[in-house]
Amino acid sequence: MILNSFKLDGKVAIVTGCDIGLGQGMALGLANAGCDIVAVNITEPVETKQKIEKLGRRFLDIRANLMRQKEIAGIIEQTVAAFGQIEILVNNTGITVNKSIIIIAND
Repeated sequence: MILNSFKLDGKVAIVTGCDIGLGQGMALGLANAGCDIVAVNITEPVETKQKIEKLGRRFLDIRANLMRQKEIAGIIEQTVAAFGQIEILVNNTGITVNKSIIIIAND
Protein backbone atom coordinates (compact mmCIF):
# COMPACT_ATOMS: atom_id res chain seq x y z
CA MET A 1 0.00 0.00 0.00
CA ILE A 2 1.28 3.45 -0.87
CA LEU A 3 0.76 4.82 2.65
CA ASN A 4 3.46 2.44 3.89
CA SER A 5 5.93 4.43 1.77
CA PHE A 6 4.67 7.78 3.06
CA LYS A 7 6.55 8.20 6.34
CA LEU A 8 6.88 11.53 8.12
CA ASP A 9 8.16 10.30 11.47
CA GLY A 10 9.17 13.15 13.75
CA LYS A 11 8.00 15.92 11.43
CA VAL A 12 5.85 18.78 12.75
CA ALA A 13 2.79 19.93 10.81
CA ILE A 14 0.71 23.03 11.41
CA VAL A 15 -2.85 22.39 10.20
CA THR A 16 -5.30 25.26 10.21
CA GLY A 17 -9.03 24.63 10.33
CA CYS A 18 -8.68 21.02 11.49
CA ASP A 19 -11.57 20.80 13.93
CA ILE A 20 -13.87 19.15 11.34
CA GLY A 21 -14.08 17.98 7.75
CA LEU A 22 -11.17 18.03 5.32
CA GLY A 23 -8.85 19.75 7.77
CA GLN A 24 -9.46 17.07 10.37
CA GLY A 25 -8.87 14.39 7.73
CA MET A 26 -5.57 15.98 6.68
CA ALA A 27 -4.41 16.29 10.31
CA LEU A 28 -5.26 12.63 10.95
CA GLY A 29 -3.53 11.55 7.74
CA LEU A 30 -0.36 13.42 8.70
CA ALA A 31 -0.50 11.97 12.23
CA ASN A 32 -0.90 8.47 10.78
CA ALA A 33 2.22 9.13 8.71
CA GLY A 34 4.15 10.07 11.88
CA CYS A 35 3.72 13.83 12.24
CA ASP A 36 3.11 15.73 15.44
CA ILE A 37 0.25 18.16 14.88
CA VAL A 38 -0.21 21.83 15.71
CA ALA A 39 -3.90 22.62 15.34
CA VAL A 40 -4.83 26.24 14.65
CA ASN A 41 -8.54 26.90 15.02
CA ILE A 42 -11.00 29.38 16.43
CA THR A 43 -12.84 26.57 18.24
CA GLU A 44 -11.45 23.73 20.33
CA PRO A 45 -10.78 20.65 18.14
CA VAL A 46 -11.75 18.10 20.82
CA GLU A 47 -12.37 15.13 18.53
CA THR A 48 -9.28 15.82 16.42
CA LYS A 49 -7.11 16.02 19.53
CA GLN A 50 -8.46 12.75 20.92
CA LYS A 51 -7.90 10.87 17.66
CA ILE A 52 -4.36 12.19 17.17
CA GLU A 53 -3.29 11.52 20.75
CA LYS A 54 -4.73 8.01 20.44
CA LEU A 55 -2.24 7.49 17.59
CA GLY A 56 0.57 8.38 20.00
CA ARG A 57 1.41 11.67 18.33
CA ARG A 58 1.95 14.97 20.13
CA PHE A 59 -0.76 17.61 19.70
CA LEU A 60 -0.64 21.35 20.34
CA ASP A 61 -3.90 23.31 20.25
CA ILE A 62 -3.54 26.99 19.36
CA ARG A 63 -6.54 29.28 19.20
CA ALA A 64 -6.09 32.00 16.62
CA ASN A 65 -8.12 34.04 14.19
CA LEU A 66 -6.15 34.05 10.96
CA MET A 67 -8.01 37.17 9.83
CA ARG A 68 -5.77 38.95 12.34
CA GLN A 69 -2.31 39.01 10.82
CA LYS A 70 -0.65 39.83 14.14
CA GLU A 71 -1.70 36.43 15.53
CA ILE A 72 0.35 34.51 12.95
CA ALA A 73 3.73 35.27 14.55
CA GLY A 74 2.42 33.86 17.83
CA ILE A 75 1.52 30.59 16.12
CA ILE A 76 5.05 30.21 14.82
CA GLU A 77 6.60 31.14 18.17
CA GLN A 78 4.42 28.68 20.12
CA THR A 79 5.11 25.87 17.65
CA VAL A 80 8.87 26.33 17.71
CA ALA A 81 8.84 26.61 21.52
CA ALA A 82 6.90 23.34 21.83
CA PHE A 83 8.49 21.27 19.04
CA GLY A 84 11.63 23.11 17.94
CA GLN A 85 10.74 23.08 14.26
CA ILE A 86 8.06 23.34 11.57
CA GLU A 87 8.27 21.23 8.41
CA ILE A 88 4.74 21.24 7.03
CA LEU A 89 1.93 23.80 6.75
CA VAL A 90 -1.59 22.88 5.69
CA ASN A 91 -3.42 26.17 5.27
CA ASN A 92 -7.00 24.90 5.31
CA THR A 93 -8.81 27.71 7.11
CA GLY A 94 -11.90 28.93 5.34
CA ILE A 95 -12.70 32.61 5.65
CA THR A 96 -15.84 34.22 4.28
CA VAL A 97 -16.03 37.98 4.09
CA ASN A 98 -18.63 39.80 2.05
CA LYS A 99 -16.40 42.75 1.16
CA SER A 100 -13.92 43.62 -1.52
CA ILE A 101 -10.42 42.38 -0.71
CA ILE A 102 -9.28 45.98 -1.02
CA ILE A 103 -11.59 47.02 1.83
CA ILE A 104 -10.49 44.28 4.24
CA ALA A 105 -7.83 45.72 6.55
CA ASN A 106 -5.40 43.88 8.79
CA ASP A 107 -6.12 44.22 12.50
